[in-house]
Amino acid sequence: MFPGISCQNVLMTRRERTVQPDTFVYVDTVVFTVNQDRSPSESGAGLDPADRLEVLTMRRSDAEPGMWALPGSLVGDDEDLPDAAVRTVQAETGVSLRPGDVHQVATYGHPDRDPRWRAISVAYMAIVPHATPGGETLSEHSREARFQPYRSLRWQRPRVLEFDHHEIIYDARKAALRLLEDRAVVFSFLPAKFSMTDMRLVYEAFLQQRIDPANFRRKVEAIEDLVVPIEEWTDSAGRRGRPAQLYTAGPLAGSRRTGSAPRIEPPIRFRRMHDGSDVALPAERARRRPRKP
Repeated sequence: MFPGISCQNVLMTRRERTVQPDTFVYVDTVVFTVNQDRSPSESGAGLDPADRLEVLTMRRSDAEPGMWALPGSLVGDDEDLPDAAVRTVQAETGVSLRPGDVHQVATYGHPDRDPRWRAISVAYMAIVPHATPGGETLSEHSREARFQPYRSLRWQRPRVLEFDHHEIIYDARKAALRLLEDRAVVFSFLPAKFSMTDMRLVYEAFLQQRIDPANFRRKVEAIEDLVVPIEEWTDSAGRRGRPAQLYTAGPLAGSRRTGSAPRIEPPIRFRRMHDGSDVALPAERARRRPRKP
């Protein structure tokens, strides 16, 4: 239990709260990864980018059957918010982060967001290329931890995420995409030698729809020192079309940790995001889809 927060206060009912209106400050953290095992062939045929983006979830010890949550915790009296986010992810999922890896998304404070008591949550987001949750590091409040597809967590009915966590992951994905557009984060997901398709698939996972390959190539090549072409090509055995040229990260790539990834100029911008249905539309079809009122 954190200093200044008694067990009696934490366990009070909503009716008791009207007499003793305590407010608790939490951190909830959205940890994203791109499931590389879902990568298609070099041609990109059959790729559903919506299924490649995954979110780290945990099952609380007192959660209802089938319900999951984001790793989250009360903030200690002498604890900085990013430190609380890192501590909670480690304790409840076994995944290690550093304060520089987490980026603040938004604050959530609807009076009914937590049926137990008045809870205000500061949400953070992190992007990790490789992580294995679980192990002996799980706290007594977490029974299980796993990565799950973003799309099923966001859109599945009935909800499988507790509280307002389905809204938090939506906002966090938009923040992650902005980070991907503004900084050289993409290289943390790529091998030392990669094709333009490998790079594009990472952006498609966070955008949740397809990107025109020629347009993407132009955007990438317009950024000086971002990628360097090499005299090597992909193995085309059993594939249609010509082999794809390989690249390496350029001088601009810098560190592969998201917290210290340098800015890219001009940033790689994409058109308005579409996230209003269960199916991520190809870009050419989404342009013709009427906007919601």
